[in-house]
Amino acid sequence: MRLLKTSWRGLWLPLSALCMICAGGSALAAGKDCPAPVDINHADVAQLRCLHGIGEKRAAAIVAFREAHGPFPGPASLAAVVGPKMALSLRERVVVSTISQRVLLPRP
Repeated sequence: MRLLKTSWRGLWLPLSALCMICAGGSALAAGKDCPAPVDINHADVAQLRCLHGIGEKRAAAIVAFREAHGPFPGPASLAAVVGPKMALSLRERVVVSTISQRVLLPRP
């Protein structure tokens, strides 16, 4: 019985082109409506996904952590959610602003 040999040489160019198209498409989707520095105390999941290495799950975890523990005091405190190495790599793209206290008025 003879096994078929697959020539990967002929598939290399189409596969690499497909990978670049897919990567470019996701980068364009993530780059849409992205602020230059991302304010981690006000950003929603879509804006947090603009940060390199932050996907849907990590962005949701950042929002959940912020809702459970209050605003982040500084960019370094992001390490509690994403780890110290990633927080260090993101510090150039992350800003922290204070969250103003909202006064809730009763509805008539």
